[in-house]
Amino acid sequence: MNRFLLILLLIITTLGTGHAQGTLRGSNLMEYQLGNIPELTPRYQSSLFDQLDLSYRYKSFGLDARVEQYYPSFGDDISYTRVSQFKFQYRAEMIDIQVGNLYESFGRGLLLRTYEIPGSIWETRGYRVRYGFYRDLLGAAVKFNYKNAELKLIRGEVLDVTLPPTVSDDTNRRPDLVEGAEASYRLGSQKVGLIYMRHHTESQSIVGSDPAQLLSAYYDGVLFENFSLYGELAKSLNDNTDLTDFSDQAAYAGYVGLSFYFGNLGASLEYKNYHNFSLGAGINDPPTLVKEHSYRLLNRSTHIPVLTDESGYQVELYYSFEDGSILTFNTSRASNEISETIQPVFKEYFLEYQFYPIEKLSIKAFADYAEDPFRGEPHRYAGGSYIDWDHPKLTSSIEFEYQQIERDADPAHNYYIAYTLAKPSKFSASVVLELTTDPFLLVEPSDDFNAYPAFIGTYRPNTKNTITLFAGKRRGGPACNSGVCYDVLSFEGVELRLNTRF
Repeated sequence: MNRFLLILLLIITTLGTGHAQGTLRGSNLMEYQLGNIPELTPRYQSSLFDQLDLSYRYKSFGLDARVEQYYPSFGDDISYTRVSQFKFQYRAEMIDIQVGNLYESFGRGLLLRTYEIPGSIWETRGYRVRYGFYRDLLGAAVKFNYKNAELKLIRGEVLDVTLPPTVSDDTNRRPDLVEGAEASYRLGSQKVGLIYMRHHTESQSIVGSDPAQLLSAYYDGVLFENFSLYGELAKSLNDNTDLTDFSDQAAYAGYVGLSFYFGNLGASLEYKNYHNFSLGAGINDPPTLVKEHSYRLLNRSTHIPVLTDESGYQVELYYSFEDGSILTFNTSRASNEISETIQPVFKEYFLEYQFYPIEKLSIKAFADYAEDPFRGEPHRYAGGSYIDWDHPKLTSSIEFEYQQIERDADPAHNYYIAYTLAKPSKFSASVVLELTTDPFLLVEPSDDFNAYPAFIGTYRPNTKNTITLFAGKRRGGPACNSGVCYDVLSFEGVELRLNTRF
């Protein structure tokens, strides 16, 4: 692998030496850690992770490569250097051909969705291996365009991101093979599409034979000047039911979302119904229909849909006042039928008001209430504010969040407090403190708070380099980004990150 890596870098670098031959661009993410997961010994261990992305373009041709390296001080058997992604692309007026590691999806993800969370590094407590967090497809994709018609063909194996690149057999990381086609036609602002996909896997999770055959149809359009609609319905062809059967024995997924605005009032309404539609190792990712919050404590409590059986809706309303302030209301509901006696229902109500009491001062205040039986939290309350104001050449911000979680035992309390001083596009310095009495995070039962103090500093010497320093104690837990939720491990120590573009 190291020999192939050197040859690959030599080829791409050679191609990019002359500007007349093409354009070579790249970026590099390097992160050094000195510390450990809290309560594990030895306390201070070091590791170095590096992710290099190279992109070469010449006329209609393109080459992309990603090289990842990981070197920990606590285990030579989990260190690695590997070319984790490689892609060739040819793009012309009517055709686009890609071969290698791809990010492709069908429709809104009811059948297939691949993704990357830029800058995220994945690590699990069991493997203790760090690597980029993404789910790609190793194969080929071809797109044809002719006037208002488009045809997309995809074939490849989908990555299971929960397994690290150090597993003995790399094929175990790609247990799902998909083959499919998506045909669509656009007429003005209206678009209709039809998708057919075959899914091969030993762990096929929907009823039927292997490979599974799935069909989906969708509509995407602007009905009026201020009214848009998207709807998609997908169904398995292997569940021994016909296309019109949506009984408990059928495997299907339906989603519809509409949005509109009228003057200062805007709204979005969405509905979902997913039944027996968890495909393989999670190759599909339909719309979640829950609000992905930017507030730290609320983001950590984001509901994750259960695709074996979940139906529900999300409604969001916002109103813009003449003085620039904005009032936002969001509510979501998700119902599951695990059995005749176990039918949990998730509910959330969120209200936010952003206003400007004086010039150069912005305040956002929020309140949130949720009932989350999936986490064993019958009642969850949260509230807080975000204050941002401009100084001469500098800006300051204060964040305060509070959350109370009621379970069977005594309520758990969470606090998040942060102060940031920044000079836009140059540097920022933040002091963060999290406090919790959550028994799931305490080493021993106690009424005392568990504290997570930290300092986070960012410096940009120029437009192509960013240096970030974290020092302190980070609380782990779920984090959600672009509709994808994943666990972040707790960490105590020093973390230095360097982002470079060239």
